[in-house]
Amino acid sequence: MAISESQRRLLRWPSWLGVVCADLQAQRIYYRDVLGIHETAASDSWVQFDLGDGRTFELVSLSREAPQYDRVRYQAGFDVTDIQLARQELVQRGVDVMTEIEGSSDGGSSWCYFRDPEGNVFEITQRERAAG
Repeated sequence: MAISESQRRLLRWPSWLGVVCADLQAQRIYYRDVLGIHETAASDSWVQFDLGDGRTFELVSLSREAPQYDRVRYQAGFDVTDIQLARQELVQRGVDVMTEIEGSSDGGSSWCYFRDPEGNVFEITQRERAAG
């Protein structure tokens, strides 16, 4: 079966890379102070860093209540142009869905999580682009 260009381009280069961590503050100090990555936002359960070109590096606290954060690991977030259509296409292809779409356009981005055949978690993300 031939794959169309639109099918090839469903997922684009990752715009987000996350680390689920057991000790958020120790990791925060390491990535911010030792590696020198610019911190842009934080809460009690996550810290975001700017990698430039619209890319985000995020530390997320380990959480047994959220399957996408249930163990220490790296996970990628692939950029999509339309999260509703991309999620629908992945579901139709039989991809293991972990969450509904979270976030909102008001917050600048929306995302949802999936699992590959070996149990690795990945995210798709639609980021609102600034007009300009």
